[in-house]
Amino acid sequence: MSQPQKLDRFDALVPREPFVNPWQPDGTYVPDFKLLELLLGAAIGTEQSSGIVAGATDVWAAEELRRAGFEADDVWPRRESPRVLPRDVREFVERGLTRKLRAEIEGRYNMPGARRALPAEARVMGSAYLKQGDVVIASWATGVEVLISTKTMLSSYAKNLRNRFEEGYGDAKNLRGRHPLSALGFLFVVGADISHDELGFAVDMLRKLRSEPDVYDCSCLLILDEEQMTDIKDRDLSGATFAQEGTLRPPGAVVKLDLDRAPEDLSAGVFFRRLVEKALSHMPVDVYEQVRQRQAHARS
Repeated sequence: MSQPQKLDRFDALVPREPFVNPWQPDGTYVPDFKLLELLLGAAIGTEQSSGIVAGATDVWAAEELRRAGFEADDVWPRRESPRVLPRDVREFVERGLTRKLRAEIEGRYNMPGARRALPAEARVMGSAYLKQGDVVIASWATGVEVLISTKTMLSSYAKNLRNRFEEGYGDAKNLRGRHPLSALGFLFVVGADISHDELGFAVDMLRKLRSEPDVYDCSCLLILDEEQMTDIKDRDLSGATFAQEGTLRPPGAVVKLDLDRAPEDLSAGVFFRRLVEKALSHMPVDVYEQVRQRQAHARS
């Protein structure tokens, strides 16, 4: 199963506009943690190697950028297939064609030939190698504007934690070398069973990943607290079902976030505020107008 197909299970859980404005009068950003818990509840219980838990995190981070005010279809993964559709292609189809031609082309997006032509994943060229961007805003004219690299680790911390941050540090240098003006963020999700020492190492490394000019602009730590679900009657699932291995099932667990164990400077609110500030700082004032309007509306 490809990564875009893995995201299909989350489509029914993602709310549509109008969004609740995440920006506050004092400039802080309030993420939608309930959505993340719901998405992860639909993913917990799958093999970590399947990428479904990471996919839930990608879907949530993409939704947070939309809530911040970025154009919905500019953010990859998109809410529907194809998950990656270049802005320039989309605008040509939407504005440059008759309704008949537009409907015909949009009807072909998911045909085998179109799947080979449209990128299934957002692969970004760095200074040394191609890197898959988990959550991306980009265009042909500007290149990468925003990129979030998400990593999840729910077990085997002693074995793999250092390797994960070695990868992250190398990816940061690779991306920043070619995209010095892009807003780059690193979002790391761990389980509640991570030990005190392992958590301390993760916190130290996440801070180091943003401590130099040529790495990430911001980093975030999210800690899960998984609890097996025994009763879903009071859980608002909005009629959604979840496909896994050809069967229908409800989410296998209630997932809660332990927001107290992560330091404030690595919180999701600080992460998205810094990421958006970086993106705005390198764009003219007439770009990202909706982001600026939502911020202004919160202050008014």
